[in-house]
Amino acid sequence: MIDRRAAMEDEAREEARKEAVRRDLSNLDNPIKEENDLAEIAEIARQREENWMRGIMDIEGRSAQYQESMKEEMKEYEEKRKELLKQWGEGDEVEYISAQGEYVDKTMKDFVTDLKRMNNLFEDDEEDELGLGAGEETEDYVAEGRPMSKAAQARAEAMKNDGSGRPRLPGDADVTKGELDADLEINESSSATTGPLTVEVSSAYNTENSDPPMRKHCFQYTVRITNNSSTDTVQLLSRRFEIQTVGSSMKDVVQGEGVTGRQPVLQPGEVFEYTSTAPLSVRPIGTTEIAARMSGEYRYCVLEEGQEKATDEQVNKGQGEAGAELATFHFVFPEEQRVKPVRPSEEDDDEDDEEDEDAVKTTTVASSTSTPSPPPAAKDATTTSATSSSTPASSLPGEPDMTSGNISTPSPNDSSDTVTSDVRVVVTSTYRPERSDAKLDKHCFAYNVRITNESKNDQSIQLVSRRFEIQTVGSANKDVVQGPGVTGRQPVLKPGESFEYTSTAPLSVRPMLDKTKVVARMSGEYNFVQLADDGKTPLSSTPLKAELGAFHFILPE
Repeated sequence: MIDRRAAMEDEAREEARKEAVRRDLSNLDNPIKEENDLAEIAEIARQREENWMRGIMDIEGRSAQYQESMKEEMKEYEEKRKELLKQWGEGDEVEYISAQGEYVDKTMKDFVTDLKRMNNLFEDDEEDELGLGAGEETEDYVAEGRPMSKAAQARAEAMKNDGSGRPRLPGDADVTKGELDADLEINESSSATTGPLTVEVSSAYNTENSDPPMRKHCFQYTVRITNNSSTDTVQLLSRRFEIQTVGSSMKDVVQGEGVTGRQPVLQPGEVFEYTSTAPLSVRPIGTTEIAARMSGEYRYCVLEEGQEKATDEQVNKGQGEAGAELATFHFVFPEEQRVKPVRPSEEDDDEDDEEDEDAVKTTTVASSTSTPSPPPAAKDATTTSATSSSTPASSLPGEPDMTSGNISTPSPNDSSDTVTSDVRVVVTSTYRPERSDAKLDKHCFAYNVRITNESKNDQSIQLVSRRFEIQTVGSANKDVVQGPGVTGRQPVLKPGESFEYTSTAPLSVRPMLDKTKVVARMSGEYNFVQLADDGKTPLSSTPLKAELGAFHFILPE
């Protein structure tokens, strides 16, 4: 825009220069012409001034007429007003204006009071409050007058600068590992009484709003808060929750003023109940059925007799006078979403062996063994993969048949079953039409992988890393994706045990439907180490490879 304006100004200056040159040349030919031009310009200026003066006079005339008409309208308005005052009484007008002013003043005062309290608001609406990606401003719950240590200050600063925008705390080790104590009751509900309040909570899986292949699992929970006091009236002021998803090393802290955007007052014996949702991004794992653990508290104050709501001093920035515990409970995956630990039978019937002799025998099981932190050698074995995962995915030259669309295999497979070094890797793929948009060349597939330890020597193994190669049809290159572990874990598999997971492949590709329905080809490998008899110590720091046989993502008919 600036360049265009500069160009136009340059053109204008050039035209002015040319016009001046032409005028000078014309004056050389006819010296009298310049005097005539000046006289003509003076006449034009005189006419313009005359027209301007006439316009001013016309405006003044019209203004006088307008004022006369307005006087008549005001007179009619005043007459109608006097008639109404006679009909309804002259004093009512003053009373109405006074009441209106009082109402506006009261409304503005209430608004200012609410605005002050909302300065500490973290999240008004609890609907969806536990979902990821929110960015509430937070305050630390620090005892007044108690200075924070330098380490605590550093942790607080780190939490404030966390990418999620909300504070975080170190998580519980058993939830991080996904290995809950066998004696621990996995409760989907809890009840706790603190002071005059009893807080009860129950949770359930929300199938309608969940999308398991995309790792989206939605839960809903209902909280019931009862005032057990026979004399005290209680007002709920704020809430604070801690939630940790399985596999995560940190807890998310969600806190804010009120409950569902309100600060309810509970008379003796009264109950306040509400239902909210918790959309979680989490993947089920084979060693536990839980998706997340949650706990928290509600801050409240006791109102004096005749007091309608808490004072600013009682509110104390949402801290109130005391807290009512929301006891720990768990969000539990429904049966169909769990990776179930099932062991193969000790001995199969001889007749069954004969019948299944030629069949591929795979047991859909998940490791029920403890999955300890990777031993030193296992960590060494993952160093290379972990380093490579921190860099962008690399690429390799693609296979010519995929580039051209002339698939070399007459009947492309959408699954594979491969055994390498006594480790079987089975993969199947399915098309996800509800996550795809053919008009935008967006095609999403889900693929399920089952890794089974088929060692005949009672040899336990630990998966340490993965590496995949994927090539879309028409592309000249393969994308290489690699990283440590499997779904963020490094499971230990005893002989006969399996680890199973489902993932998705959202592809941006234009199919070659005139040649093939194949849109991509994928293959890869899982690195693993063999463990000693103690099930912890690797026998070698050099990992072995279990092949993920090539398979295809194929559009349905």
